Amino acid sequence: MAIYSYHYRFKANFPYDERQVFDPPTDPRFYRFTEVIWYGRDDEGWCVYRRDPYTGEKLRIDFDPPY
Repeated sequence: MAIYSYHYRFKANFPYDERQVFDPPTDPRFYRFTEVIWYGRDDEGWCVYRRDPYTGEKLRIDFDPPY
């Protein structure tokens, strides 16, 4: 089960890298999700949760395991 509920879910095609968690999103669809609310590994895998500060909507980005 996911740690937080979320409105959108996206699968990134590259491994999780903690050094890039706070970098701004490169996909224009996700520019509005500026707040990182959680990152790491949960029971579904490696992910980052980001939030839109104006609407409160949450995005979950799933990653491949780190090398």
